[in-house]
Amino acid sequence: MMSQLRLSFLLPLLAFTALALVGAVALYATLSGSRDPAQLPSVLVNKSAPRTSLANLMPNDAGDNMVQLTAFKGQPLLVNFFASWCAPCRAEAPALEMLSKRVAILGIAYKDRGEDTNSFLEQYGNPFRAVGMDTDGRMGIEWGVYGVPETYLLDANGVVKLRHAGPLTRGVIDATIMPALEALGSW
Repeated sequence: MMSQLRLSFLLPLLAFTALALVGAVALYATLSGSRDPAQLPSVLVNKSAPRTSLANLMPNDAGDNMVQLTAFKGQPLLVNFFASWCAPCRAEAPALEMLSKRVAILGIAYKDRGEDTNSFLEQYGNPFRAVGMDTDGRMGIEWGVYGVPETYLLDANGVVKLRHAGPLTRGVIDATIMPALEALGSW
């Protein structure tokens, strides 16, 4: 009877101690800077980007009603998942505008309505060559999107070379995006 009482006390105590230890290690890694919680791994890096065909928010003069990823082959491309309801997406708008002068950017409006996306682009600017509408989020799932904003760099062959979760800032552009573009030899 006494050993059952001890066991029923010790097992939850041991489980709690193990959980607290894992949490402490993760917290230490985050606070010490050895782990960046914003950068989650992507299985797409160094693989071909998912086939992407979405309704075009802004059909062009040729009447293209679909945005095809294949239309950008032969050049480096940034694919940016964003949404009108996303506050960090508003914060990264100036960085995307700056980048659009150097590289083509395909915008994918994630789980958004067309009228809301149009209002967002009118207010914060439109750095995109095209905007595809991922209203149900299925394309985001294929790309492995954790949340918006999220940006992928593709080489001229459509291979994903980089994934950045979170808003693009001047620091991210200088430290991550520009070196990756230079490595592609596009400069």
